[in-house]
Amino acid sequence: MTAPTWPQIVARLRDTLAGCDRDTDLELSAGSRGLRLLVRRDVVRALCPGYDEARLAALGWQRSTGGTVWWYETARTPEQLDRLSAFVTRTAAEVLTGDPGALSCRPVPPTPGPTAAETPGPATAETPGPTAAPTPTPGPTAGPDADRPPAVAPAPRAAPDDAEGEPEVAARLAEAAERRDLPAYLGLLAGATVCVPLAGEPTPDGDFPWTVVGDPTGAPLLPVFTSPRALAAFAGGGVPFVALPCAELFADWPDASWGLAVDPGSTRAVALSAPALAGLLTANAAAG
Repeated sequence: MTAPTWPQIVARLRDTLAGCDRDTDLELSAGSRGLRLLVRRDVVRALCPGYDEARLAALGWQRSTGGTVWWYETARTPEQLDRLSAFVTRTAAEVLTGDPGALSCRPVPPTPGPTAAETPGPATAETPGPTAAPTPTPGPTAGPDADRPPAVAPAPRAAPDDAEGEPEVAARLAEAAERRDLPAYLGLLAGATVCVPLAGEPTPDGDFPWTVVGDPTGAPLLPVFTSPRALAAFAGGGVPFVALPCAELFADWPDASWGLAVDPGSTRAVALSAPALAGLLTANAAAG
């Protein structure tokens, strides 16, 4: 599977942030460098160590009072999540790594961020958020920064509705599974962004060390999760994962001998053997 591009990182990060159905702490990292995203019901706060303070200041980060951590906070609305995802991805490209394939995103145990006394509060008219990064641009330009993440994210998209605290896609998948409508189930899944756990960091060549589980017979299954929260509930905090459109995963399935496990360990878990998965994907493709 090819390594993601910066615009794909922006889109995947935005979908991950929108898909968090509980308070979730995420770490976006490359090697020894990383930043954290504290996702809450109404706000998202980003925290970044002062790797390059001049660059962080230019990007629009705020330094915590009396500390070395830089921060940015925004409302958790569709428009602001679009901007935040572009802003955080731009920061990752500037201070974490120049290689988008080296980035990983994983849920981590909650840790206290800067207290109210350490920070001047959320971005306001007096303390604006990102200024340099979100300058609108007409599109890709030539030069060394042509592949950098865009300064402004795409037009806002609607945030997923919740059904009993779960992302909308999880509720719709559960309905299809209850009807035993597997073609519709896979069609819905193909249109969603999923979190796939990794056994370690991606290689410099962009290869992903997938985590594989076994069914009761020992046959291998690739687990995917409909939200970071579902992944953490199954595997615990701190497990690295990649968030990507499931359609891309289906189009470049890592191993033809692997089946699929969706949200394993939950009451809505669905497992398909490799032959069943291949047959359903072929049938769905033929049906258009």
